[in-house]
Amino acid sequence: MTEIKVNANFHTIGGKSVLRSQEPRFLEYRKNWETRPKTFTAGEFPLHLDIETTCLCNLKCSFCATNYEPIGGQGFMSFDTFKKIIDEGAVNGLCAVKLNSGGRGEPLLNKALPEMIAYAKKKGIIDIYFNTNAVLLTQDVSKKIIETGLDRLSISFEGTTAEVYEKYRVGANFDKVLKNIRDFIQLKREMKKERPLVRIQTVALPELVPVLDEYKHFWENIVDEIAFIDFKDYSYLSQNLIGDWACPYLWQRMMVRWDGTITICQFDYSNSYNLGNVNRGDSIQVAWRGEIMEKIRELNEKGRSYEVKICNGCAFRTTEILKLKENV
Repeated sequence: MTEIKVNANFHTIGGKSVLRSQEPRFLEYRKNWETRPKTFTAGEFPLHLDIETTCLCNLKCSFCATNYEPIGGQGFMSFDTFKKIIDEGAVNGLCAVKLNSGGRGEPLLNKALPEMIAYAKKKGIIDIYFNTNAVLLTQDVSKKIIETGLDRLSISFEGTTAEVYEKYRVGANFDKVLKNIRDFIQLKREMKKERPLVRIQTVALPELVPVLDEYKHFWENIVDEIAFIDFKDYSYLSQNLIGDWACPYLWQRMMVRWDGTITICQFDYSNSYNLGNVNRGDSIQVAWRGEIMEKIRELNEKGRSYEVKICNGCAFRTTEILKLKENV
């Protein structure tokens, strides 16, 4: 029996989940997030879109996928391209957007980011968030972000000391980034804003796993939620790995790159399949229910995801199947 575990690579270890809204539409969205993959139900449109506001980054983290996976083309998403994406999503029940995707850039580098967030909120998207390394989270930027109505913010931060943090977050300064985070939280209080709720998270690098309790205690009186995500070893990508596992993303989410290219998921660094481009008038909905996506879903459902070009050797797939094998 092909197994799907939703959010299996994500682990909350402290605080309270930032996914805490009790608004009926939000609850329905999160219910579908859980049930669609388990029932292999795609729906007519993605519940969530990963939108690559930029693939550029101001850091060079040693564990980042971009050290191993070349990304074709670099740039910033224009506001016009963003509007095309949101306008189609808004009339098709799009619930959530993440304004970057794993290992693909620092969204605060895109100066149009606050305007993008505000536009998506105005169009009725109920869950808007992005990941940041917080290096550029100055007071001025923080104020603009808080004013947009952003729902949640995930901040990536490894370790609790400068030695460990700067070892992995190459190009960042521990004291400066820590101050940026504290100042953001304080500014939110001064502005009397509940949102965005703030999650701090670390990649569970082998060196950090034994001190996750220390990480939790360091942050528990500062942020709303403390979490870690599984370490993906990009130096070991197992080809033709067989396991009764299907990727939940195929029934939840899709990605649009900075130039408008519609792609299968955030791990498709090489744009393995041509699903269209919103700037040419191509539809995200058509791509979502198109022949390519349906075939990929079928192979995943049958436990044959290794036959899919982008899935075979995927670090996420490798990590999850190996976890299942360890628990047998």
